[in-house]
This record gives sequence, C-alpha cells and structure tokens, in this order.
Amino acid sequence: MMFSQKSLNVFITLSLLCSPASATEQGALLSLWGNVAKFTSGCSHWSLKPQVSIPALQEFTVCLSLKFEALSHSTWTAFMYLHPEVQYAELGFGGKQGRLVVWLCGAEWITDEMALQVSRWHSLCLTWAHTKDRPALYIEGKAIEMSPAHSSDTGPSVNPSCSKLAPNGTLTLGASHYLADGNINIVPITRLLGSLSQFRLWGREQEVTSPICTEGDLVKWERDNWDTWACAPFSDRSLQCEWSFYKVRLMFAIFRSDENKTELYKARDIAHKWLRKVLPTTIYLPRVSVFEVTRSSTEDGRVQTSREDQVVRWAPTNDRFHCLVHINVIPSLDVAAVQSEMSTNLKIPYVDHSGRLTLQADPDSIHTTPVESLTATTVSPSGVVTSPSTVTPALFKTTTSSTRSPFTSTATTSGFTAGPSSVSELYFEVRMNVSITGDYDPEEILSTWLNTRLPDDTMMVLALQMLPKDPRYRVNGDATPSAQHLPSECITRFHRHRPSHQTHALIPRHRLKRESNISTSDEVFAYKVSRESCVFQVQVLTSLSDTQEMEEIIRSLLLPPYDNGSISIATEDIQISRILIFNCEAHSHQTRKGLFQWPPTSGGKNAAQPCPKNPGRYASRHCKLCLSTQWMDPDLEDCSLVVETIPDLDQVKVTGDNALDVIEMIVSLLKNHSTLNYKELATVLDKLEDIVDLSVVTPCLGQALINIISDILESDSNLLPFTNTILNITEAVGDSIVGYDGSSTLVAPGIAVSVVDVVPGLFGSLSFGVSSYRAGAKPEIFINRYPFNGTVAFISLPSVLQYSFPQNSFSQSPPRVTFQFFGIPMLFKTSQKDATLNTFVVSASVTNASSPIKDLADDVEVTLQHLIPNTLNRDLQCVYWNFNKNNGHGGWDDYGCRKHNSSSDYTTCLCDHLTHFGVLLDTSRIPLDPANEQILTIMTYVGCGVSSLFLGITVLTYTAFEKLRRDYPSQILINLSLALLGLNLMFLVNSWLSSWGLYGLCVAAASTMHYFLLASFTWMGLEAVNMYFALVKVFNVYIPSYILKFCVLGWGIPLAICVLVLVVNREAYSSHLYTDAQSSLQPLDNSDSFCWLQDDVTFYVSVVAYAVLIFLFNIAVFVVVLIQIRHMRANSPAGTRRGLLHDLKGVSSLTLLLGLTWTVGFFTWGPARIVLLYLFSGLNSLQGLFIFLFHCLMKENVRRQWRIHLCFGRFRLEEHSEWSNSASVGVMAKPRSDPPRASVPSVRSVKSSSTDSTSASSGSSQRELSCKRPNLGLFVNSLALPRAQISPSGARAVPHQRGTNPTPGWRNHLLS
Repeated sequence: MMFSQKSLNVFITLSLLCSPASATEQGALLSLWGNVAKFTSGCSHWSLKPQVSIPALQEFTVCLSLKFEALSHSTWTAFMYLHPEVQYAELGFGGKQGRLVVWLCGAEWITDEMALQVSRWHSLCLTWAHTKDRPALYIEGKAIEMSPAHSSDTGPSVNPSCSKLAPNGTLTLGASHYLADGNINIVPITRLLGSLSQFRLWGREQEVTSPICTEGDLVKWERDNWDTWACAPFSDRSLQCEWSFYKVRLMFAIFRSDENKTELYKARDIAHKWLRKVLPTTIYLPRVSVFEVTRSSTEDGRVQTSREDQVVRWAPTNDRFHCLVHINVIPSLDVAAVQSEMSTNLKIPYVDHSGRLTLQADPDSIHTTPVESLTATTVSPSGVVTSPSTVTPALFKTTTSSTRSPFTSTATTSGFTAGPSSVSELYFEVRMNVSITGDYDPEEILSTWLNTRLPDDTMMVLALQMLPKDPRYRVNGDATPSAQHLPSECITRFHRHRPSHQTHALIPRHRLKRESNISTSDEVFAYKVSRESCVFQVQVLTSLSDTQEMEEIIRSLLLPPYDNGSISIATEDIQISRILIFNCEAHSHQTRKGLFQWPPTSGGKNAAQPCPKNPGRYASRHCKLCLSTQWMDPDLEDCSLVVETIPDLDQVKVTGDNALDVIEMIVSLLKNHSTLNYKELATVLDKLEDIVDLSVVTPCLGQALINIISDILESDSNLLPFTNTILNITEAVGDSIVGYDGSSTLVAPGIAVSVVDVVPGLFGSLSFGVSSYRAGAKPEIFINRYPFNGTVAFISLPSVLQYSFPQNSFSQSPPRVTFQFFGIPMLFKTSQKDATLNTFVVSASVTNASSPIKDLADDVEVTLQHLIPNTLNRDLQCVYWNFNKNNGHGGWDDYGCRKHNSSSDYTTCLCDHLTHFGVLLDTSRIPLDPANEQILTIMTYVGCGVSSLFLGITVLTYTAFEKLRRDYPSQILINLSLALLGLNLMFLVNSWLSSWGLYGLCVAAASTMHYFLLASFTWMGLEAVNMYFALVKVFNVYIPSYILKFCVLGWGIPLAICVLVLVVNREAYSSHLYTDAQSSLQPLDNSDSFCWLQDDVTFYVSVVAYAVLIFLFNIAVFVVVLIQIRHMRANSPAGTRRGLLHDLKGVSSLTLLLGLTWTVGFFTWGPARIVLLYLFSGLNSLQGLFIFLFHCLMKENVRRQWRIHLCFGRFRLEEHSEWSNSASVGVMAKPRSDPPRASVPSVRSVKSSSTDSTSASSGSSQRELSCKRPNLGLFVNSLALPRAQISPSGARAVPHQRGTNPTPGWRNHLLS
C-alpha cells in the first residue's frame, strides 16, 4: 500500500510537469506586462472584451505607456471609450495638429503645442473626479496644462461638468471607433502609428507623482481583458516599470502518503516552508494566507482551465487549497521580471524531510499582480469586486473596498476572513531598539521582518514608526522624552508627526534604489550596523486572551535574532503595553483653512471632510492608534486659506474648545512677520485676551501663550501703545494656570512666568531670581535660592505679605504668588527723554489678594543688574510701572521705591508694594539716535582732519615769515592755532589709543585732550583780553612782557587744572568699555572706545564751568567791539566807509577768534537739538579751516609773503615792492638805528590823565619798551578814520613819533 501511494505521487507530479506548455509560459500567459500592442499597417486596434464592463464612474484614473514610430501632426487616437447610446467620445486621449487632446463626456480639452519624442516610451496618466471642472493629464508624473476647445469633433457638444462616466461603453486602443449594428468600426484616419502598453483603469482618482506600476482594478493589462484581433502582443523588455509590492494568487495540492487529511493550519505552515525554500532571499514574505477550496469555487471569476479541472478531478477536495501571498521585493524589480520569476520558482514542488508529504502548485493558477501596498485589509483571492460608488478621493488613497467570496471557507489568517464578531479588540503598542546589518532601508527591512516574524494567523502589525536618531528617544524604560519637558497635552498637540510620516509599515517606498556597482571602500559602508528605535502597534486576531501571556508571546517572537546572510536583525529593550483606547472622538478643529468637524473614527482609519472655501475638494485626517489613540494633524493640502492675514482673525470666534487651534493659527501667521503694525498687534492681543478669559489655562496652553508674547516682544513692532495689555495678559496667564503641582515655570526668549502656591500660615519668605539671560535665549529661573554672581534679576518678598493673602474659602483659589521677568526693555519704552531703563524688569503679584498690596511694613527687596555698567556714577532711580500714567499707556513712577545701595553693576531697591520694578539711568548726556550720531561723528572726524591740515599751514606761515609775527595779534593767533591743532590731533587718535586697552595710556590721552581743549578756550579768552586793551584801553596802557605773560596764562592755567584733576580724582580720566557697543564711531562724551572725562562732576566743573566763564567774557568783549565799531563808523569822514560784505567778514572773523561758535553747544536741547548739533559740529570742527581762510588766504600781507618767498616767475614779488606799497608795518617792527626819542605813556587810563609822562630810561631801554607795548591805534587805521577825530572831546591825536610806526594791528586780523 505504501509503495502504491508513493507511485501515485510520482505519477501525479510527472503529469503536472508534462503539460503542453511549460509552467513559465502558462503562468505568465495571463499577464501582458512586458508585452506591447504594436499598431502598424496590418494592426489597427485592440478592443476591450465584452465581458469586461466599465461601470458608471464618478472618478477614475487611466494610465498607459506610448511610443511613437514617427512624428505626426495629423489626428491620432491612443484610446477611445465610446458612449453606448449617444455615440460620442465619453473618454479618450489622442492628438491633432501637434497638440495633445483629451475627450471627456463629449467635451474636448487640448494642450499647448508639444512634441513627444520618437522611439522613446512615455508614461501618461489621466485623472478626473466629478468634483473637478476638468480632467488632469500627467506625463512622466508632471501635470500638463489643458484648456477647453470650442467644440468637439467627435460628436455633439455636451456639458463638460458631467457627474459620472457612462457605463457599459466600448473601448478601443490605437484608433477611434463608432458602432454600427452593435459592431465596432474603426476610423482609419485616427490610427496610432506606434506602440501602446500597460493600459489600466482604476475606479478612483489617484495622486500621480511618478509612473504608476500597479495593476488596474477595473481594466487590467491582462490577456483576458483584451481582444487583440490580428495584433498579437509583442515582447518588449525596453519598457521597464520597477515595483516592490506584489500579490500572488495560486492553487496548490498536498499529497500525503499516510492518506490523512491536511488541516488548514498545517497547510499554511507547509506552504510557508515551500515558499521560503523556492524563492530567493531578496523576496520577503510579509503575509501568507491559505484557504480551503471547494469544487464550485473559481478564481477571480475566470473560466476554469482544463489543467485546473484536471487537478480538481484527481486531487481530493480536502487536500486542495487556494493561497494568497504578499511579497516584498527588495530592491524593486521590473514587474514583468518578477512575474516571470514567480512563475518559474513556484513550479518547483516541495517534499518535506520525512518524504511523506508533497506540495505541488498548479502552474496555470499562478497569478502575480503588482499592488499599491501590503494593506492591512486583505481579502481572499476568490472574488475581488471594486465598488463604483462614490467614495471620498482621500480615502481611496489608503483603502480599497473589498469583499470576500461566498465560496471561500475558513482561512488561516483570521484578519482576512473573520467577521467583526470574531476579531478581538486586544491591541498592544511595542517599543524597541533594533540593530540592523545590511545596506537596505531600515524601514523596509523592519516592515517586512515584523510581518514575517509575527504569525499572521494570530497577529497583525498595524503601523511602524521610526523614532529619531537621538539618544533621548531611545527606548530605555522611560516614556517618550518629550513627556519629560511638556505635559501630555502639549505632546499630542504640538509635537506630533504628520500623517504621511506616521504609518510606514504598510506604505510602499516606490523607488528604493540600490547601487549595482559598489567599490571595495563602499562595501564597508554598505554593510554597516544601524541602530534604530521604533514603535508599532499589534492587533491580536484571536479571541480575547490573557494580556500578560500575550505580551510574553509577542516578546518571545521578537527577541530571537534574524540572519539570512545579507541582513541580520537583533532586538533589545522591548517594551509592550496594552492599548485601551481604540477610537478618536468627534472633534471640532479650527484652522486657517476653515472649521472642520471631524466625526468619531476608529484608530488607524482616516476621516474626510469637504474644504470650507472650496467644497469640491477634501481634507483628510488620520486617527492614530497608539497608547493614547488620538487625531493626527489633518492633511489640508487641497484646501484654500480662509484666514490669510492677521486681520482675518477677527472672523474667528474664540471658545474654550478651540483655544489651542487659535494659538496654532496665530503662530502660523506670525512666522512671516518681523514687524506688526498697530492693527495686527491689536488683533493678536485681543485673541490672546479672549483665550485667557474663555479657556482653561493648562501648562501647555500657558506655554503657547508665552511663546507668542515672546515672538511679539522680539519683533520690531512699536509696543508702546500695548505695554499694559501685554503685562495684563502675562499676569493673567500666571493667575489662571491650572494643572501643576506646587509650582510651575513658563519660559520663552525674553520672558518668564513662575507660579508658586503658598500656605498662608507657613509663609516666611519667598524669592525669585534669574541666574542668567542672553538676548534670544530662554532665561534660567531659580526659586528660594540666594542670588549668586551673574544673577540678572532677584526679588525677595517679606513675611508680612501673608496678611494680604486671600482668606480660605470655597469660592476662591488657594493663594499663589506670580513672578514675571521681562528681558526686553523695549517693551517699557516711554516718552521720557532724560532717563532710560538700564535693567531688566521683574515683578511679583498675589492672586486674589484680599486688598491692594501697598504700604507694606517690611520692604520688598529687588536687586537688578545694570545693562550698561554705571562706571560714571550717574544718577539711578528705583521705579515701578504705573499703569495709569501717560493717559493709560503706562509709565515709570518712583512712588514707594527707594535706592538702597548701588554699584557699577547692580542696584538694590526697596519698595513697599508689588508691581513691575526696574532701575532708570540718567540719560541727559546720552547721544542721539544711531543714524544722526553716526553722521555727526563722521562730520566731526572729517572736520578735525581738515582743520588739522590748515592749522598746520597757518602755524608754519606765521612762524616762517618773521614780518608776519611782529605784532601781538599774530603771536596770539599762533598760540591759538597750536592749541586747536593739538586738540584736533588728539581727537583723531583718541579712539586708536583707547583700543590698546592700556589704562595708563588712556588716562594720558584723556588728560592731554582735556589740556588742549582748556588751552583752546584760554587762548580764545586771551584774544578777547587783547582786543579789550586795543579798543577800550586805547591810551596809556603798558604791560611789560606782554606776550610772555599771555603764554603763562594761556598754557599754564589749563595745565594747573589737569594736574589738579589727576591729583584729586585720577579715575575721572578713563574709557567706558561696554561690550555691546553698537558702533566704533561714537560721540565725545559717551564713546565706548574713547578716552575722556567719565566723571560728571569733574566734567561740569573743569570743562563746562570754565568754558562758560570764558565765553561770557568773550561775548561781552564782542558786544563792546561791535559798539565801538559802530561809533567809529558813524564818525568816519565821507568816502572812507566800507561795504556790508567787508563788515560781515570782519564780524565773522571776530566770532571765530573769540570761539563764540562753541556757545551753540549750550543750546542743543529741545526741538532744534538736532539742527544745532549739526551746526555745532560743522562750525567747531572746521574752526581751523576758517582761521586759515580769514587770517591767511584773505589777508593781503600774508599773500604778499607767499608771493615773495614761494612763487616764481611773473607771480613773484620783490621785497621792496611789498614795503613801498604797504600802508604801515606792525607794532613789532624792528627799531631804527637812531630812533627819535619820544615819551612813553604810562599804564593808566586815557580818561584819568590828559598828559603824557616821560621816561628817563636810556635809548636802548626806550626801544625795548616801545617794542613790548600793545598797539594803541588799532581800529583807527582799521576804519581809516582821521586821527584828530579819535576823541570826540577834542583830545589831541596820538603823536606819530613814538618810536614805532603806526600798525594796521587788528585791521589785518579782523577787517582786511
């Protein structure tokens, strides 16, 4: 008996193998992949078989491949679907006159003129949905623009917005057609000259981004779908379409020597072993399902072949099985190649190791089909029906409508066959770390390995998510690391992944590439070890079992390592948790694209809703099945914006349920705004106020609010009108926050809020501090700790504050203290001009205080670090923010606050109330805005450089030419020019000297500059003294060693002052080095890299007061001089008066010499400050240039000296020419060898004596005295007045013979 059974097995095997056609040919006979329809002169068209009907479709996708043999501008048709009754083109694609044409519902759509390349395959897809007004054409995955034609050439005009495609029409490939007596007749002029392949039709609109390599669900590229007529398909391997996911259907029989019945589960195990043995390692088996077969069953509705019938006759019913295999080919291969490979490999029979059992597949039943993905919802291979009913397009992308054949009996995989009543609701979430060795994508490897490792008859893998490669995300026994930083609500709301990145296990990677040529060095990299962390969900498909036992089963299945030679997988740190929530609840979701009402949805499913602004399009949202099953972010790509700008937020009503949604909208709108105008700020802050008032402020919501306020504070917006609003919102967040334990801190760049619950009876003291803060970073907060070095803000509350806590009652919340920190002083910018905020702001408040907290017995202590170190000891003022100042906009007030102590870096304030505290710095000497400050600084540097050049020329001119420096005014001018030259040069090099960072060098530079400034002022004053002697004390004035005494005063007084400053307070000379300097060009009094007087008292006493005394005297002399000139002008004889321009020149020269332009600096305040500063900078920095112009270039005797000594040729003058034409010489002229003796006036007033005294000195002494006295007839010659008219009282004129020649004196220096 045993022998006969074995013989029977061998006979059956041989009979199956000896079929008329080989297994490969029979298996691949059904599919047309790798074959093309080649339309030539002898082959006109293919047509769809009558038994393959196209239902009424409200949406569809058609894909095909075309290759042209030659370019043609005539009419051609690739395919045509004809309406069964009206006889027009219900659907078609072709071309004419160099344009591509699409026919739909009788309407025609055309593209711009375009030429498709010849002898090259082109992938084309055509999609349409009844919700759209036109079809969409894609070539190589790229959308092509189309426009409607005026009329259709194929039939009567029909409204293109038809609701569905007509059913039961006729379809031809390669040419257009029409029906006559029910027969298809081809239109010859529309024939396609070329090849067509892979024509498929789906009953849904698909997203086309690349060539689609899956099989159609309505019309397939299979032989039993097409009548080829006289056009047999040609094999063409040049047309490649690579894919990874396939579904294989087949029938196999098991022959047993023991004549026992093969159980279904045993048949599945045998089939799995067989498949694993005959298939290559590059083909993975995510799922193998086996079904019992009855004699009446059919496969896919096809007519049973003779070979299949033969198997049915000889094989016992209980030993024949249908098999559905899902395979994953890594790397992806051409569809035709995979189909051929499967047909070849699956013909190999399987004999178990005992030799008692043989498995043999029917070669004719092997059918390999490329599918979109290895979907979790799979059906048996017998009877797949696609419903043509309307389904939301978004749902079609991830699910298919499937039913199980009524002829199929129980299957080994319950998930495929069992109804809802028999499938358990036992779900688990698994987290683990994985080490993978191989050169493949970890997601693909894990997806395939999980579906293989977990038995599909008891378990189903629902989703796989790869965790980021960050040590914080590795599975080590802790929860997801985001939970360590934010509440769970924040994690699910603000830190979730997009749906497209959420479920990877069942989503194909269409183009997973693998390099064929790998160098030796690359091989080391290709097979490296990759450490990954992942999370996935598992559904247990059997009846409810013990949870703990099932967890151990899953763990035991995942722990064993896997190695197939090219890939190895090892797991560790496996965590398994049961999922108790299976559904997402209904949710109202407010977005910028409108309000969406998402219905209750099961975990792992998608929901769809029409777009509010364009209802013809849809939004989808995934319900993520996990430990806390929840909604993911919706896919709103097809929807248009409803809230496009910030003012559009006024249309959104804030409720308690949509607070987080509105927050997300505000965050999205603020992303592209660096500056907000008044309207936008008002809208955003109004919404934030509504959110705080209407919703429950959780830590997550509070953090989101603080983040938005931080973004507003860091923008370049004008916050002055909204300071009170922002402060109120921030305080309200602290007062309203719930859901924390004891204390909670919310931080964002530039702002922090801390809330501390207190127990009134146990309250002793409470402190809050900010340890460090940098612009753009989050502040670091500490509570109840003593401040340390680097603390930027600290506030300590006294114990007496407990008497202001609210009394315990059921209607009030427990007492809490809210601290706030603001690191952006611009929020508190006010119109106050003489002081600025020099610290950050810190505040404290008590929620539900029983009364306003003020007049505390013990003070609140506030210590704040200065933003700019107060090395200048400027005035500091402890202040608080008074919400009622400035017409309700708020401002600083010092009531109830006083300065306790202060250093250059910190100030401690004591206040008797709670509010926002800060420290103001006196800014009366703070410069202008940066723009004007920069311009003024550049003007000053340029002016000083120019003045230095011309002052040097002036000094050289007067010192080189002895005849020019004989008189006193010239000698005084030389000294004044030297002082100004020293001042200008020190100013120019001051910043460079300061940059060395040497304290001694900086003190030397500052004191030297101080000295030359005082010397300049002193010589200006001495100019006025000399002028006073010359005009007012005209007669009887004699001062021995006149110039020597002037030099002692002019250079000695400034030296004494500078030495005194160095002795009393050397620290007054320094450089204010502040690290956050904005510019290297700074004004004199507040430069970050400028050595100068840094002490206010020293500055005002030694500079300002000294200058005031000098210039008051100079102004007085200037007025007297003008009066004298006026009197002399009135008494001048006719014909001697000069013009107005001559007088203006003299007045201008006098003004510059006396330094009156410096007095402009005392008036640089008020509305005209900027104008006066520009005037002050221009006049005084160019003072040296003006001296050169008035006292060198415009003086006749100076020009003569230049021409005598510096010029050549016709421009040169002889020396005698100058003296012969000159009116007189200066008072310092050399005495003659035998001068006449004359009386010398004594040093007394002309008005006190009318007689001249005589001198008994010798001739030599007489000459010496004559050379040393000042000029007494100064303005007489200047104004060309007769000498007899000098005194109106008739006093005699000054004698001409006094041992000196008359001098032009001030005439040459002022009015010439």
